[in-house]
Amino acid sequence: MVATCSCMLFETHGIPCRHIIPDLRGAKLNELPSYYLLERFMQGCKQTQVFDAGGTLLEENTSNKNDPETQKLLSETCNQMEKLVLEAKQSSVAMRLLRDELIEVGKKLKEMVAGKEGSKVEEFESYLGCSIPNRIDILPPSDTRSRGKIKRIKGHHDKGTQQNKNEKKKKNQRMPRVCKTCKQVVIHDSRNCPNKAPQQ
Repeated sequence: MVATCSCMLFETHGIPCRHIIPDLRGAKLNELPSYYLLERFMQGCKQTQVFDAGGTLLEENTSNKNDPETQKLLSETCNQMEKLVLEAKQSSVAMRLLRDELIEVGKKLKEMVAGKEGSKVEEFESYLGCSIPNRIDILPPSDTRSRGKIKRIKGHHDKGTQQNKNEKKKKNQRMPRVCKTCKQVVIHDSRNCPNKAPQQ
């Protein structure tokens, strides 16, 4: 099942919009159709031209020099080859047959087209869809910390707790008061007053 929407979110970003999902749920589909699973969201993705079921170009590889029609044929051929390999790997006889037929097709292609051998780097660049940089400058991170005990930087919460501790210390300190023996405002009381007469 394929649904389209006027918001064109899938055509622009490749993500099914909130208008298409309810239609798929209404059709009681348990899985998202393969039409909505673009190659760029798959694990083994590469930058290639992607076409929909109607032949409309959805994703384009700008570094590829082939015209869209040739690229479409290339995409269909690669898909067909993957299907054949998956079917033939079930038995060794089928795998040998596929290998022999591919060798024969390769000989015919060499006779038809004058092959241009490229380097390994060019093959990788054409497969990836981008050029490999000649120089890569990777600098070490500026904010590095060595192993061991690291002194934690105190924040505003820690400053508040420190003020509370100081206030508690002040509360625990004795306040001056009037001594009944010497009649002065001092820290001691009548029990430990230095002017207290000794008991006989």
